[in-house]
Amino acid sequence: MRLSGVLRETISQVQKLIKDDLNILKVDKYIVNVKAGMGGAGLARYDGVGGNGGDVYFVAKPNLAFSDIKKRLKSKMNIRADNGEAATKISLIGQHAKHQYFDVPIGIEVVNRENNSLISRCSKPFRRYLIARGGQGGYAKLNYKCVLFIYCSINFLFRGTKGDIFDVELHLKLRPNIGLLGFPNAGKSTLLKALVPEKSVKIADYAFTTVNPQVAFYKNETNNDGFNLEDPPYTLSVADLPGIIEGASKNRGRGYQFLKHLEYADIIVMVIDSQGFQLKNELDCPFRNALESVSLLNKEVELYDQRLARKPIVCVLNKVDALNEEKKKQINALALSLQSQKWIDNVSEELRPNTPMRFEHVVQLSAKSGKIKEFRKVLNIMKHHLHELKDVKEDPMESQNKRKVYI
Repeated sequence: MRLSGVLRETISQVQKLIKDDLNILKVDKYIVNVKAGMGGAGLARYDGVGGNGGDVYFVAKPNLAFSDIKKRLKSKMNIRADNGEAATKISLIGQHAKHQYFDVPIGIEVVNRENNSLISRCSKPFRRYLIARGGQGGYAKLNYKCVLFIYCSINFLFRGTKGDIFDVELHLKLRPNIGLLGFPNAGKSTLLKALVPEKSVKIADYAFTTVNPQVAFYKNETNNDGFNLEDPPYTLSVADLPGIIEGASKNRGRGYQFLKHLEYADIIVMVIDSQGFQLKNELDCPFRNALESVSLLNKEVELYDQRLARKPIVCVLNKVDALNEEKKKQINALALSLQSQKWIDNVSEELRPNTPMRFEHVVQLSAKSGKIKEFRKVLNIMKHHLHELKDVKEDPMESQNKRKVYI
């Protein structure tokens, strides 16, 4: 079965979300002030009822980029709904205000900035998500404490209730087929360049070369006719994330900002420097060998979101060309241990995760040399893990039942 239709939709959405020539995600969060409408005043003498204030809804649209949000708000970064109309002697029932509908890209998460709680995930195309509720129109039997009596000419007015008003954070989370995970300078960007040679990728021999998530689109190799009956052509979106460090699950080194882009990835590729990793050449900065690097990355991912540790995962032991014969033997042994799922027994207690990852494949390579044929074969085998975007099982109208999230 050809996956081109499924993958084309996924890739198209990733491209539209970023909409950048280099597909570099420079901004993945906006802060917007949202204000629902206030209820209109009721007229006490004639038992008049004020109209309700307008609600604010977000509508998920598949053809929008994240950067379009700021453009459409004209950099004012606020959304307002109209107030309900007051009751009058001529019209005793005030007209309800129109609701405010604001289009956002699919996949945006809306978070109440005051208490860091999730309001909604805008995950289903064209669905309306209630963000802020308008106030109720004033009327005689309204028992809310916020009802005020105002003398105006000879008539008493019952003021309507205020609508919701608060700051929200709009978070973009990428939805790549493959998410690259690793410590700084492990070779993630080099692997991306080997997969997609035509992409402009910054590569250097120092930590934190990649400062923003970037996306490339890998096309499998075909014969000269551009088609292979045994392996039909397909394209995968690959997200290269900046290197995380120990403590990323507690947002050290902006860990939340990077790990969140793995939440919707179909497959995680963990890239490990076979020579080991040390963030800084200082006494208080421990050196971690390849096995410890695997375990610590596993632990950080688990602490951020345990579900990520259960995703399909491939381990890439990189830079094997720089190893001597003794080190190569150790890495061969590590590869067998990771493949057999017994690697956790060799990790010290303080570095051991509670949910050990199960690696479906372990590949040794040198991304710098560009010889990644075995890795390409693994990607072809892993195609069965690719799937269409699925909606989060959540009732969008239950916005008041908010729960704590960490983003």
